[in-house]
Amino acid sequence: MQFSSKLKELRANAGLTQEEVAKRLYVSSQTVSKWERGLLTPDIKLLPRIAVLYHTSIDSIFSMESVWDEEHEKKLREKINLFHATGKYELAYDTMLDEIELRPDKFQDYCNIMLYVLQRKMFDETHIRRMLQLAEYANEYCKCDDIRNEICRLMLQICSFSGSAEIRKKAVGYYKKLPQLKHSREVYARFVMEPAEYSAQLRKNITYTVDLAECAIRGLITGDMTDEEKLFYFKKAAALFETINDDRYAGFYDLPLLCDYCEIARLLLSLGDHDEADKYVKKIIFIIQRQIDPEETVSPLIGNPIPEGYTHPLTKCKMLLKNMLSSPAFAEYREKLQHIAAEIDSK
Repeated sequence: MQFSSKLKELRANAGLTQEEVAKRLYVSSQTVSKWERGLLTPDIKLLPRIAVLYHTSIDSIFSMESVWDEEHEKKLREKINLFHATGKYELAYDTMLDEIELRPDKFQDYCNIMLYVLQRKMFDETHIRRMLQLAEYANEYCKCDDIRNEICRLMLQICSFSGSAEIRKKAVGYYKKLPQLKHSREVYARFVMEPAEYSAQLRKNITYTVDLAECAIRGLITGDMTDEEKLFYFKKAAALFETINDDRYAGFYDLPLLCDYCEIARLLLSLGDHDEADKYVKKIIFIIQRQIDPEETVSPLIGNPIPEGYTHPLTKCKMLLKNMLSSPAFAEYREKLQHIAAEIDSK
């Protein structure tokens, strides 16, 4: 399709007149008319604003969606990971934001940058207000309920950490937007999904439910508990992921289990039970080793071991090992931990 025809089609789909487009873009209606008749092309600086106005992406305007192939995604992810690995977190953030401004209709990227802001604790007002702008835009134009719910889940956490009372109140609003379990639509999913799609959805629901339950159990742990009491809860939390991971490669879903095992081992060492602690340190090393050389066999209860847009498990494993190596509690395991850390770095 010609560029001029594409502009006309996008305007019609948006339900706008040439006069309305001209007003939004601060140009004359005659200019818009010339664009759509192929007599003139928009200034390159206007392209991002045109894309936002028509709720699309610049590549879509030029009918070049195929250009954004897997190779582009791979290079983008490598660039972000490089910035992250070298501590250039603001550059990683800016790169993700640039991608969103270039493709405002790819709403999964909104979840990715919000997750990054949450993980990196970028809770200053500038970052949070930018996330609020993205969330507002997605709420209006994103048609995918799952993505909108994920955005609400992330934004309620981000807003709750703000130093501004005004922004913290918004967390309640995002919380109320999330669907309540008792009104869940999932019981009806089999009526509208093909068998394979329904099976994949059930696996996703299982992992979400287990993740929620595991977080809830850990949330019961308080600072005034004894080590024995904390150990009880961490073991119960770990048991949930042990059930669905089934002692097989689970990728992203191995990470909460690793964190629980780390706390269990630390508590056992504090209580003087070194034999039991040894078992959990071995489990930690085994699971990390499995991330380095993933097995083909994935637990049948796990859908996608590495969900799209999430940080690769090995990155999290590096952080866990770094924390363990800096902890005096794990001093006797330093050599083993350094060995596995070196193995990750060699990949």
